[in-house]
Amino acid sequence: YVATNPHEKAMQRALIQYRNPKNYDLVYEALMKAERQDLIGFDKKCLIRPRNMMKKTTVSSRSNTKAEYKNKKTTDFGKKGNTQKHKKKTIRNVHKKSKS
Repeated sequence: YVATNPHEKAMQRALIQYRNPKNYDLVYEALMKAERQDLIGFDKKCLIRPRNMMKKTTVSSRSNTKAEYKNKKTTDFGKKGNTQKHKKKTIRNVHKKSKS
């Protein structure tokens, strides 16, 4: 099948790039049109996760969520809990040139 409609072409492109969050709606639409709802879910073989399940999560009675806990952990404990990533050294600076 060759897509001639620009929207269908966008859906095919989105299926190739299914990991990009911007393409979620197009991927979902393409899978529904192809009747492949089995590829929407939490299994290893699934392409995307259902969005309804993500929105249904409720805020627990505790005030700290996981993200808040991580931020609090890194700021309260200083250097020990600090998880900032360091810049990688470039290849040019790693090896010293030998003088001849």
